Amino acid sequence: MALVHSAKRISLKASLMAGACAAGVAFAPAGAGAQDAPGAAGRSDEIVVTARRRAESLQDVPVAVSAFSDDRIAELQADNLSGLQYATPNLYLDQGDASNAVIYLRGVGQNDSLAFADPGVGVYVDDVFIARSQAAFLELFDVERVEVLRGPQGTLYGRNTIGGAVKFVSTTPPDEFDAYFEAGAGNYDFATVKGRIGGPLAPGVLRGKAAFSASRRDGYNVNLFDGEDDGDLKSFSGRGALLYTPSDDFEFLLSLDGKIDRPDTSRSPVRETAIAGAPDPVGAPATIVVFPQSGDPYEVDVNANGLSDLTAFGVSLTSRWNASETVTIESISSVRTMDFDLNLDTDGAPLPILDILLLQDQTQFSQELRALYDDGGRFTFTGGFYYFHDDDVTFSGVDNGSATIFGFPVILFGFPSSSLAETKQITNSYAVFGDATFALTDRLNVSAGVRYTYEKRKSRRLFENFFDPSVSVIENAPPFLEGAGVPGTPISGEADFDALTPKVSVSYKPTDDILVYASVSRGFKSGGFDGRATTDFGFQPFDPEFVWSYEGGLKTSWFDGAVTANLAYFYNDYADMQVTSFGADPVTGVFVSLFTNAAAATIQGVELELFLQPTARLSIAGTAGWLDAEYDEFEILVGGVPTDVSDRPLVNSPRWNASLGATYEHPLGERFIAVAHVDGAYRGERAVEITASPELTQKRHGLLNAFVALKTADARWELRGGVKNATNEAIRVQGFNLSEFPGVQLGFYAAPRTYDFRLIYRY
Repeated sequence: MALVHSAKRISLKASLMAGACAAGVAFAPAGAGAQDAPGAAGRSDEIVVTARRRAESLQDVPVAVSAFSDDRIAELQADNLSGLQYATPNLYLDQGDASNAVIYLRGVGQNDSLAFADPGVGVYVDDVFIARSQAAFLELFDVERVEVLRGPQGTLYGRNTIGGAVKFVSTTPPDEFDAYFEAGAGNYDFATVKGRIGGPLAPGVLRGKAAFSASRRDGYNVNLFDGEDDGDLKSFSGRGALLYTPSDDFEFLLSLDGKIDRPDTSRSPVRETAIAGAPDPVGAPATIVVFPQSGDPYEVDVNANGLSDLTAFGVSLTSRWNASETVTIESISSVRTMDFDLNLDTDGAPLPILDILLLQDQTQFSQELRALYDDGGRFTFTGGFYYFHDDDVTFSGVDNGSATIFGFPVILFGFPSSSLAETKQITNSYAVFGDATFALTDRLNVSAGVRYTYEKRKSRRLFENFFDPSVSVIENAPPFLEGAGVPGTPISGEADFDALTPKVSVSYKPTDDILVYASVSRGFKSGGFDGRATTDFGFQPFDPEFVWSYEGGLKTSWFDGAVTANLAYFYNDYADMQVTSFGADPVTGVFVSLFTNAAAATIQGVELELFLQPTARLSIAGTAGWLDAEYDEFEILVGGVPTDVSDRPLVNSPRWNASLGATYEHPLGERFIAVAHVDGAYRGERAVEITASPELTQKRHGLLNAFVALKTADARWELRGGVKNATNEAIRVQGFNLSEFPGVQLGFYAAPRTYDFRLIYRY
């Protein structure tokens, strides 16, 4: 049996969860499926996903999974992962303050961007886990499909999937010549170019592809400090692959990808409250200046925004051996690196009150070896071993010479005006896993799996303090630990963690078009060491997170796939939540941070996904999500006093979220087709940080996007004009409550109204 194959297909109309077909599986030809049809409406798509590491029909998988093909991604005008969030129930996914991917699924995620705080939702590129959130905010090009697996995936995916997994599946080198080109321009001097080319290099033996995406735009914000824009975009990404098939029994896929971001500025926050600073920290207290709350969500006033450089590269080798008619052996070996440099003005003012420097170098290696058994009938099994190594060095600094305590400059109390720290973290993770499905009857299946994970972490921090206000680690950092400052006491720690994460599910098909399922699973996220700690007392390891998840679902298809309706209910028991809190030392009044297992929560919810195709020209997709997320316990230090704050809402967990979209196609003679698309979304009130400050809470809001297009009947050429956030909503996506020190609350906002025009060519 050849390994380059199309998985067994089940013909279905496009469902909401797929939006369109996730065409092909594994190394299936890139041209199959979604590209065969000219548009979203009127097509009969085949939805195949690999949510359980094997090819299955989406409607037959007893897992809550949303899948997006390249056509559906284009309908949503999604240039990066954040464009998928409103079309997936109970998903929050956006770019954070440090260019990081902030992802929450069903109320589970992580807001902190530093290396020690692992994400709660794993991002995978062609089955390779992306360890750093900065490298995980993916641009969407050269994509076959994106799968969003909701709920813990602790058995087959394991690491950092306590909330779920986002799987990016790139196109496979095609067996026939294939090309794609897209160019666009829009407001804020936006410009983008994307392309892909691929085909056989040695017919029947070797195929290749190369793809790229380049984008630029001016920043949405105006910086009052220098009159320039803030948070611009200058990005280039590339991907290449070679597929070698020496025989029907062997295949080897070598993949390379990279991303380079070189904007002129970082992304800066807006002052949501006033802040005081000392322009002359060695002068009299009368030099204290108060900077008022900003009156415009797109006006910032910062001095430390001149650096935000990201370089990320990865290479992987995926090998498959068809050992017999029923057994396939797979190996995935990968190396990834990331360099990230950042200035972040976390005071929102034009003085060095709390200005941050971050220089991060990271290398990861992963090796997965797994076996797949499928007898074609009653029994399937996936099992294997996984090893992951991560080496991260983060060099960080802070300028706070203009900060004040009790209305006086901070340096008058003998505290440093700036400081530097180097944090080295090494992680080794080992896992063994297995998952089996038994067909008890033609309609009743039982699945059971388990994963054992063992992780070992080492961390070390070195410090240096500076007491001269003329020393700036942002502008020109002095050589580290070479006599310019006063060294602090080094701290280090070592700890190991392990977990058993099982899953059991039962699924039943009363008819060919209805699936009922129920599952119980456990998710795990490793412990570690606080990367902001400054003393041995604060460098005790924090514990792992755990969640028990109970889920029931219904997947249905009606009228030969013209109507698809899928429903899921879940109940999560979430323990030992890892939480970052910021405050002030009750004695000294200076800035402190705390990363602890501060909370436990109960989260339940309902998710509905619908697809309707009333005519061959019209398709309608909709989602709805309901979350009931409450802390069972939550205690942190407030003013130095342990305080119960369990009445707060969970971060990025609105009670209601929904979306509705429609695409209509109308032939214009025999040569052209006109396309119109509109989609809207609603999201309820949402806390963007753990204190749920009223000044930072994002109120309920809607979002409206639309485009019109003209394309040739064969879909080779397309001209499109689109708008996103058409009603120009100011949507706060993240916030910092630093009201205890240095005395300010800050907000980050999503893009205002944007529009662009694009020309697309497909061959």
